[in-house]
Amino acid sequence: MARNPDPKPGRWILPLIIVGMVGFTYLFTNSIDTVPAVPDNEASSSSSTTSTSEPSDTPAETTVPVVVSPEVQAYAAGLDGFDLSLADLGIRMVTVNAAWDGRTATYSDTKTALETLVADTTAFADQVAAGTPPAADANLALEHEKIVTAATAAKTAAENVLDGLVNSEGSADRLAALDAFNSSVTNFTDAVAAAKAVAGV
Repeated sequence: MARNPDPKPGRWILPLIIVGMVGFTYLFTNSIDTVPAVPDNEASSSSSTTSTSEPSDTPAETTVPVVVSPEVQAYAAGLDGFDLSLADLGIRMVTVNAAWDGRTATYSDTKTALETLVADTTAFADQVAAGTPPAADANLALEHEKIVTAATAAKTAAENVLDGLVNSEGSADRLAALDAFNSSVTNFTDAVAAAKAVAGV
């Protein structure tokens, strides 16, 4: 019987298998398409382009300043002057009646003070009625009519306060007329504010 020169012939099988697996793996990995690397500058450009939003079709709102004519400004300044004048008349009216009710003023002094207030309130109402708003503004003309109405109401109330002192027994008529006068002052102030709002000042 011939002797086998290699007593362990199977020991070459394992290295051959390993070599075959390595070669197969190499061929397999080379056959796969690799993704090309993207340069940093291209990547940043792509990122910025993607994140940019579409421009809006809606135009940006612009604030247009309201231009008030000199005539309207002068009219508004006149209304402020009238408002201060009537407020002063209101203070005087309350002071005179409080002095009479507290008996710190005589009847003669109270009557004279009220007669002066009636004259001053009448002159005030006439001045308000003579004033006119700028032309070509129907809304402002309507508000001015409310101002004139409040001024006329103040004049009438002042006359009734004097009449209540002179011709009425007790103080009910005079005090009711005083309340009406105070209400007319408030109404006048509200009408002035409304007219200025319409005028845009």
